[in-house]
Amino acid sequence: MISPAGDTSSDSPAGTEKDSRPPVFMMIESLETGGSERQFAALARALNPRSFRLLLGCIRRGGPFLEGLGDVPQFPLGGSLYGLQSLRTRFHLARHLRRNSVRIAHSFDFYSNLTMIPAARLAGVPVVIGSQRQLGDLLSPAQYRTQLQMFRWCNMVVCNSEAAAARLIEDGLPQRKVTVIGNGLPPSAFSKASAALPGVPGMLRVGMIARMNAAYKNHRCFLQAAARLVKKVQGVEFVLIGDGPLRPEFERMAAELEIRERVQFLGDRRDIPAVLGAMDVTVLPSDSESLSNVVLESMAAGVPVVASAVGGNIELLSGERGVLVPRNDDAELAAALERLLLNPELRAKLADEAKNFVQANYGMKHVQESYEALYREQLARKNVGPAYSPVPLSRPSTPKRLRVAIVAPTLRWVGGQAVQADLLLRNWKNDRDVEAVFIPADPRLPAGLRWIERIPFLRTIVREPLYSLKLWHGLKDVDIAHIFSASYWSFLLAPAPAWFIARLRGKKMLINYRSGEARDHLQRFRSASFVLRRADRLVTPSQYLVDVFREFGLEAQAVPNLVDLSQFSFRLRKPLRPHLVCTRGFHPYYSVDVVVRAFAEVLKSYPEARLDLVGGGPMEVEIRALVADLKLAGVSFTGVASRNEIGRHYDRADIFINASCIDNMPVSLLEAFASGTPVVSTAPEGIRYLVEDGRTGLLSQPGDAQALAANVIRLLNEPELASQLIANAFEQSKQYHWDAVREQWLAVYRSMLGSAVRPARNSPDPVAEPAELAEPVNPNR
Repeated sequence: MISPAGDTSSDSPAGTEKDSRPPVFMMIESLETGGSERQFAALARALNPRSFRLLLGCIRRGGPFLEGLGDVPQFPLGGSLYGLQSLRTRFHLARHLRRNSVRIAHSFDFYSNLTMIPAARLAGVPVVIGSQRQLGDLLSPAQYRTQLQMFRWCNMVVCNSEAAAARLIEDGLPQRKVTVIGNGLPPSAFSKASAALPGVPGMLRVGMIARMNAAYKNHRCFLQAAARLVKKVQGVEFVLIGDGPLRPEFERMAAELEIRERVQFLGDRRDIPAVLGAMDVTVLPSDSESLSNVVLESMAAGVPVVASAVGGNIELLSGERGVLVPRNDDAELAAALERLLLNPELRAKLADEAKNFVQANYGMKHVQESYEALYREQLARKNVGPAYSPVPLSRPSTPKRLRVAIVAPTLRWVGGQAVQADLLLRNWKNDRDVEAVFIPADPRLPAGLRWIERIPFLRTIVREPLYSLKLWHGLKDVDIAHIFSASYWSFLLAPAPAWFIARLRGKKMLINYRSGEARDHLQRFRSASFVLRRADRLVTPSQYLVDVFREFGLEAQAVPNLVDLSQFSFRLRKPLRPHLVCTRGFHPYYSVDVVVRAFAEVLKSYPEARLDLVGGGPMEVEIRALVADLKLAGVSFTGVASRNEIGRHYDRADIFINASCIDNMPVSLLEAFASGTPVVSTAPEGIRYLVEDGRTGLLSQPGDAQALAANVIRLLNEPELASQLIANAFEQSKQYHWDAVREQWLAVYRSMLGSAVRPARNSPDPVAEPAELAEPVNPNR
């Protein structure tokens, strides 16, 4: 039995007074039936207890794979990855890791990645390892991006297939952080087992082993292929092994296809080798697989496999080791099965090749040695010796507060930068870890010169020396300059001087770039790249901008915008009324004219519809003229709304509409999420990173007023869809609450300064390598 997590006694070699084995903590979501769970339990039992002191943890304790693992402590997340309970859990887990002097923390699946990786960094664990055991396409875009950012905190990410590794590298994870260690099979998997089902002369069996809880396993394709096959091959029986909420649906489908008597549903089975002993062919028609345990176990048992040509299936079954068919093609699947069932020599040849391949590459001994070599290599890179002994968390300490100067526009001009800077300042006030001060990028001119404020070019000439003077004095006693940045000439007038003076002062500087026009800006202004490359850290509010900067060889990380929840009241819209609101400024790139044209189309179906245009800007005259030309009733121009007023505009309306053609991560959409106002928007590049079409909003192509209107009408006609979008968007909005965003900014600040200002060793702190750190998640009015 594995020693319980936290047990520091015990498995050390006899006669050793002090246990010098490096403690390794492994974590998984649960130990229910499944491939990752099985591999977790197998590795836990296989690791050499004389080399490593193993500690285990899970998020939900339960499942058959708990057997023999001892008392595995659980660290429950509660109902949300970003809720208060989940934050408490991460701190409790960090204390647990520190208390047990953990040197390697290794998470095994998506939820344990998102739980353990930040906790391990808080605890100062020297080596943090994440896992990618699927291709990532089964996660939502937001989940995938969040996990990818978490992986940037890791020293290494283990993938169980080359396909999974290639996806991470393609999406920007450094290749040096990615390694491939396949799944491992115990020696018993290669032994001949007694068949779980009695043999019937002249009967051939085709089996599919998969849980019935997810459509991507594609049981439907299997049954459709079976219906084709029974018409061509006599004496064939189909066996489905696994259980789950979709089982009744599959049983009904088998009946509707008139093959119910030819299909056995065995439910969950623990005796998989015996089940495989009764099969002539196994099938895996999944839409997505990284490295399937079912395929490996079938190959080890000498059962030929037909599988969809996706992910790790291709790695396992290529080279005459199996048969690959196109994904979701029941006709091709049936044809491949027919060919195999009618050709016993081919079945035997494939089975023999497959078994030899798996024995050479996927035995548990081989996998165990690969993990142990990885652990030793990572410890050696960190120069962590047996004497490592962290100070307990319980020892009192007084960490140094970080002094951060936020350089940004003032609220005199309502805009995304000013609002976000103000929110940061107000939330950092009285914080135990950060002391924030404000340096205005648009300082008010002295009383005798206020008249110059009305003359654009002249006010810039007069203001720049005053701004530079305030920067020189304001940056004197701070640790970090947090510089807000827009694009084009604004970049040269505000962020560039702040960057220059921070360098003169010898201060660390962070450029918080927030413009959706980044690509065009960097193409046209070489000076921008010069400054950005020489910043200590480049942070954006969205993964979209991270990807844009990568095109220019600039490494950035995403920390999302904040939503001030005190200004917004969430409510469900039942019934949903045709009352639209747009809170974008009247600028060319926000295309408010397209909103007006779309509203004209909505009026044809809903004459009582209303549109509130909340904002102002250089195109207001043109927008008013367009409303007049189209003779539109129900359009209200409310003017620019202050931060304290904006919430009531969302609350009064029932649908948020946006038609921007260039965008990054607009705060207005986040405000709509938090208010329960369903989002109908165009989809310039940045918004696609924020709104998932059909899940958190409805999207259409920029400039297409007809499509925008059609999505509004669709919402009004489908109230259940509207309710689902509202619920999903509100859940996503929790990523933009202060509790979630604070930890990300704090980690960025601390990582920039390294050990020079890191809190005392006994204070929770994300220990990250500054060049590699990146924070989770993504997302400017």
